[in-house]
Amino acid sequence: MNTGHFHGEQQLKPLQDPQPGTWIEIATQAHIDTQLQDFSGAPVPIAVKANISVKDFRRSAGCAAFDGVAEEADAEIVALCRQAGAVVVGTTNMHELAFGIDSANAHYGPVRLPGHPKHSAGGSSGGSAAAVASGEVPLALGTDTGGSISIPASHCGVVGFRPSTGRWPGAGTIGLSTTRDTPGMFANSVANIQRFDKVVAESPDVYHATTSKSRRLCRPRVGLPIELIMDLHPTTHKAFWSTIDQLRDVAVLDEVCLDDIFEFTHAAEMPLVLWESRRLLSSIASRVLGVSSSASFEQLIAAVTSPDVRAILASELESPVTPDQYAAAQRRTAQARAAYAKQLESLELDALIFPATPAPAPLVVTDRSVDLVKYESDAFKLYTRNTGQGTILGAPMVTIPANVPAGSLPVGITVQGRRFDDRATLALASLLESAISKAR
Repeated sequence: MNTGHFHGEQQLKPLQDPQPGTWIEIATQAHIDTQLQDFSGAPVPIAVKANISVKDFRRSAGCAAFDGVAEEADAEIVALCRQAGAVVVGTTNMHELAFGIDSANAHYGPVRLPGHPKHSAGGSSGGSAAAVASGEVPLALGTDTGGSISIPASHCGVVGFRPSTGRWPGAGTIGLSTTRDTPGMFANSVANIQRFDKVVAESPDVYHATTSKSRRLCRPRVGLPIELIMDLHPTTHKAFWSTIDQLRDVAVLDEVCLDDIFEFTHAAEMPLVLWESRRLLSSIASRVLGVSSSASFEQLIAAVTSPDVRAILASELESPVTPDQYAAAQRRTAQARAAYAKQLESLELDALIFPATPAPAPLVVTDRSVDLVKYESDAFKLYTRNTGQGTILGAPMVTIPANVPAGSLPVGITVQGRRFDDRATLALASLLESAISKAR
């Protein structure tokens, strides 16, 4: 396994000349030596998003108000990664509180795309994706609510894996949604993620349909959702359809319409996150800020430094999601998941494939608008357009880099499988990765 700038067993050193804006905290030699005590085998340096607990590192979640004392214990996902040989060399920058898609953090600075520093690395897990893209580490942990693995993986030209929601443990993270959140991973190949996934999720996947299994052993059938391949930026359009041409020899490709399912998912997205994030963040803020739970949310809003995040939280404070609205979002989520499983089964599809984002990485700017084809589009709505549905469905998503001309902005292609059919989805992504590599 490639170890980036690190070489040799038991010889890890602190990062030298870390990329500005990518990191929040860098491991000292003492940090590394402590982790290597009683360690056997070849250590694998990894980065961890700053909203995931790592023993002896601060868990800021990209928010200065939370950047206090070091954590006493690892989050469960970090502990499991250690069993696979991981050694944490630093925590990475992110969109404040994970509430955004460009990692333009007002306190710690923006996360810039390696090789294209005028462009955003994406978010909210931008620092983790950038750390892999720059070669500083071969693997990095992130979290995903509405696309925070898939979007930065696409922008940075690395592999990103968003497991089925609930398959990887989320304890020990500062999150936004109990319904949608999951830890995930960035790497320089699907194979590297597969190695860690075997340790993190030891139990077999729930889904074992015989018909789909037999198809995977020969030629998989993959759906192209019409709703997610329309209105693409010219660069993304060209890269996506070029990739599709490269895949025709290894997969059966059919365009499909899933608009009924996507109507359910779109309606559920924001009510779920706003209701659940208020309660999750209030609980964390109450403990960290030492205030009552009733006052913690308002005090957290005052402490947030990124204007876009403060505006989202303030809107929930001023006009909160009602219990009836939340219940409706829960019903739509259940309906969408059931319809998705039924549709894939009836169409005999192993997975879906689509551009991770409708456009490449935007410039690091303050107005958060993007010129897409012939109209201005709100960046948050634009960049979560293709990923949001899968996070409501709780489906596994693997994003792999498409072939693009040298010097061009990266474009990511996402493979989305059946819920809890992660191993097969990773295997299919590996097959497609090989087809893309052969076409280079």
